[in-house]
Amino acid sequence: MKNSRQRSSYRLLGLVGNGQFGRVYCGVHRKTGQLVAIKYLQRHGLPTHAFLRELHCLWSLSHPNIVACYGVEHCDDSRRLVLEYCAGGTLRSRMLGPLTLEEILRLVIDVLCGLAHAHHQGIVHCDLKPENILLNHQGRWRAKISDFGTAKLLQEQPYRFGAGQTGSPAYMAPERFYRQYSPSADVYAVGIILFELLMGHRPFRGTPAALQSAHLNQPVPPVESQLLSFEPIITKALEKLPARRYPTAAEMLLDLKELMPSLDQDLCLPLSTPKTMYSPSEPKGGHRLSVPVTNICQVPGTLSAQSATSPWLLAYGSQLAALTSKMADFHVCQPGLDSPVQGIYPTQTRLIVSTQKTLWHGTQADALVPLRQWPAPTLVTVESKHRWAAAVIPETKQLMVSLLDSPYQSDPPTTSLNLSPDLDIHQILAVDGGHFTIVGYSQKTGTQLQLWNRRCMYLTSLDLGVTLHQLTPTSQSHQWLALDRHAPQTIIFLSLKPLRITRLNVGICPSLMLELPWGYLFSDAEARILLLDRDLNSIGGIQGPMGITEIAPISTHELLIATWQDNHQGALHCLDLRDYELDMIF
Repeated sequence: MKNSRQRSSYRLLGLVGNGQFGRVYCGVHRKTGQLVAIKYLQRHGLPTHAFLRELHCLWSLSHPNIVACYGVEHCDDSRRLVLEYCAGGTLRSRMLGPLTLEEILRLVIDVLCGLAHAHHQGIVHCDLKPENILLNHQGRWRAKISDFGTAKLLQEQPYRFGAGQTGSPAYMAPERFYRQYSPSADVYAVGIILFELLMGHRPFRGTPAALQSAHLNQPVPPVESQLLSFEPIITKALEKLPARRYPTAAEMLLDLKELMPSLDQDLCLPLSTPKTMYSPSEPKGGHRLSVPVTNICQVPGTLSAQSATSPWLLAYGSQLAALTSKMADFHVCQPGLDSPVQGIYPTQTRLIVSTQKTLWHGTQADALVPLRQWPAPTLVTVESKHRWAAAVIPETKQLMVSLLDSPYQSDPPTTSLNLSPDLDIHQILAVDGGHFTIVGYSQKTGTQLQLWNRRCMYLTSLDLGVTLHQLTPTSQSHQWLALDRHAPQTIIFLSLKPLRITRLNVGICPSLMLELPWGYLFSDAEARILLLDRDLNSIGGIQGPMGITEIAPISTHELLIATWQDNHQGALHCLDLRDYELDMIF
């Protein structure tokens, strides 16, 4: 792809999708920092009249459930549509996890509201499917219709015959196979989507030829007994003859809204999703603890208090404790820290430990000395190669970035953060070797990420709309695990490059999250431990020891678990995953 002769107003952050006629990127405005989706349309692949049709549709439609178009940019061999960015991805990705009936109903109502507006403007979408429905978080997840590249204008053809068969056979109304289109054809596609959301599968499946035959001839399969209230609406939306179907989205919308008060909001779908069974655990070991353990980190033997192989360092209140492999020895190695440990950052040659008031360093865990000190309780993040640390004082909203290569550097300059008064700072996280983010929360905007570079230069702010906390880095670059305060059974996968928010309902309310070489671990206040593989499929559950405060992997099949009970007693346990019936091979 050739570069434009005129510099674009947007900087690309990453590819988010591929379409029939081009690619879609996440971009940010160079001056305002606004996130957008940039859809590249190749001139040789998309005729000018088709491009103008899509542009006309987008600029004719202004509705909260339709993706907004902000403008057009031209380059040598392509055109760029600048569109509203939806960080929640597609409805298809959201369908990977279970949904409540309320969520399903609200999302389908969103789609129908957007369609009703388009139909009122004389526009038929003609390719409605989960991949063309995007999600954005505005108090809740809201659906927005996208991709009007194959849309038709009703005034173009009085007999409503298109120039060719376009669309996705799995969601096409019977008449669409004969090049006919009307608003009721979009309603048919919504009926297929509603059936799929409720049942976990489409009513008709197979090859394109088999799908055409099924849409034309086969009756709609019945729904589950718990969903009988939806059956009349689905049946009318999926009538074979357009005259018997809902003529427009607005009429289907009225019937669907009547179901809202009678929903069982706790019913989670699809109904076939198996529930995880949690096997009772039999942990080994049992070193007694006098204070809770809040952090466990594996460090090279050269950094330990002794020369044991692959020891573990534990944040033991305001102390560090060392634990050798196989739990053969446990002892306090650093008793003199000034406040509780916040983070442990090891490399092959140096160990850095952060507390609320001091950054400590040393070549051994039992010989740490102060490296930086702060005037008030501070949140700190250390870059992975120990080249710099960023610290923020939530009380005064002051920011400092220290270069750590020289321990004799003078006190770093202080920068005042430009934050709204209602924004509370919760975390500071290193993003990569040159950037970090400050995580704040506001009741108006939810979680906000402020991005900075290591030279203490502010870059941009991202209002996520969701209320995230406990962001936990993963091995994937620019990706974190997080929890949603307003959806306690939901895990969030947050990606920054490009911005993506992926949700997964795990059936428990996690309080601990951990990435493992083969997948993910989540634990709740009831000590239930849920294990997922890399594809986010459940591989089993374990009922762990009560009062879990921290979990760390000892090997591919062993977990080190720290507990703390209400009676002010705790212990260290070793859990061997091979002792349980899990759907994995060690």
